[in-house]
Amino acid sequence: MRRLLVLLAFALALAACGRPDPQPSAGAGRSGFWTSRQPAKNGAYRYRLMAIGGGIVIIMGTVMIVLVRRAKRERDENKPR
Repeated sequence: MRRLLVLLAFALALAACGRPDPQPSAGAGRSGFWTSRQPAKNGAYRYRLMAIGGGIVIIMGTVMIVLVRRAKRERDENKPR
């Protein structure tokens, strides 16, 4: 049974990798929702997106540190002596 599942997963992965990407039509382009309709010059969006990602990492790291400290404090308070 395990071999069958591995072979099936391998076949699906091989089929997905073998397909060429569809070519965009002449009228298709950027939507302008996240980015401008014109191509960025010299990576204009790179640093803004990197700053947003860094901010998210800092916020999530702070939340995790607070939660771990709180859980440790609660565990130490409930520990039998």
